[in-house]
Amino acid sequence: MASSPQRKWVRIAVPALALVAGIAVGLLVIGWWLWPVQWTDALAVDLAPTEKEKYLDVVAESYTIRQDLAAAQEQLATFAPEEQPALLADVQTRVARRLYKTENILVLGDDSHHNYAIWRTDSIMVIAIDRENGQVGIISIPRDLYVDIPDYGMERVNVADYIGEVREYPGGGPALASRVISETLGIPTQHYVRVHLGGLSTLVDALGGVTVDLDCPLYEYEFHKNKVTGEYDRSLWTLPAGKVLLDGANAKKFATYRYATSDFSRSSRQQQIIWALRNRALEVNLIPKIPELWSALGELYSTDLTLVDVIRLAQFGMELDSSNVHSLSLNMEVLTNHVNEAGASLLIVGDRELLEKKKEMLFMQKPLEKLGKNEEGKECPPPPPP
Repeated sequence: MASSPQRKWVRIAVPALALVAGIAVGLLVIGWWLWPVQWTDALAVDLAPTEKEKYLDVVAESYTIRQDLAAAQEQLATFAPEEQPALLADVQTRVARRLYKTENILVLGDDSHHNYAIWRTDSIMVIAIDRENGQVGIISIPRDLYVDIPDYGMERVNVADYIGEVREYPGGGPALASRVISETLGIPTQHYVRVHLGGLSTLVDALGGVTVDLDCPLYEYEFHKNKVTGEYDRSLWTLPAGKVLLDGANAKKFATYRYATSDFSRSSRQQQIIWALRNRALEVNLIPKIPELWSALGELYSTDLTLVDVIRLAQFGMELDSSNVHSLSLNMEVLTNHVNEAGASLLIVGDRELLEKKKEMLFMQKPLEKLGKNEEGKECPPPPPP
C-alpha cells in the first residue's frame, strides 16, 4: 500500500526537527562553555513567592545556628525597607516554630507520690530535642504558675498531674499536665517522664555521685525528729563553693534547696543536676547498663518512652556539646505576681509577647554549663543566723 503524502512529511520532518534541536543544544553547551553566563543583581526581592518562602526558611535556620540577629537583618536588607520589619518577624516566628518540630519531653518530678494520698509536682520541665541541629533546650516552669485546668478551674500547675490521675483523664495526669502547659504557654509535648524525687537519690548513688560547680557556698538548716525526746533537732546543711561531688541525698537537697534563693534559682539547680547526670553517665559509659537500670529503678519513674527510645536519647545526649544545651527558666521577666480570691500568692503570664520572644530564642539562651555561675561583683548570700 502506497504511503500517503502526510506520512512522507512526518518521516522527513521528525528527523529534521531532531537535528535542529540537537544543533541548538550543542550550540548552547558550547556557548555556555566559551562564554559562561554570570547572574548579576539577582536579589532575594526578585524571588518568586515559593522561592521566597524557601529563602526565609534558610534565613531562619541561619539565625538559629549563628545566633546573630544583625546577620539575619542583613540577609533581609535587599527587600524593600517597609517590608523588612514584617519579614524579620516572620523569620523569628519560623524559629519559634522549632518547638513544634522538636521532640519535646515533659519531665515531672514529685516528692511524695508514694507517701501521701495527695501529691504535688515539685519540678516541671520541658526538654526540647532538635536532633537535626544537635541542640537541646530545657524550659523550667514554676510550680506556682496559675493555670486553667480543663473541667476543674483555676489552680496551680503543680496539681494538674494529680488531678489528671484521680479524675482518670485520658492518658492520665501527664496528658492533662501536657495539655495545660500547651494551652497556657504554647509549648507542646509529645512524651513524658515522671520521676519521684526520692528516685533521684537512688539514681545518683547508682552512678557513684554527680559533680556540680558552685560559685557560692550553700547553707540551710535541717530539722530531724529526735526519736528519744520527740523534739526536733536542728543541724546546718552546707555545700562549699567550687566543684562538689554530691551523693544521692545531697543531690536531692541541692535540687530542692530554698534558703536565700527563689523558686527560679531552684529550677536552675534542677537543670544543673540533669547536666551533671549526663556528664556522670558519660564517665561511667552508662549506655550498656541502661537495660539493667531500666528494670532495677522501674518503681521510681513512669514514662511513655520505650527502652529503645531511652537508649537512643542517651546516645544523642552523650554526643552533645555542652554549648548546644540551652536553659530557659520562666521568671519575672515574663511572669507577674497574682493573688487569688483565697489570698494565695501565685504567678501568671504577664508579658505574653516577651514569652513568645523567649521561646523563639530558646536555642540561643545561656548554655546550661553556665548555670550556677555568680554574676561578676555579686556577693554570695551569708549563712543563716544561728
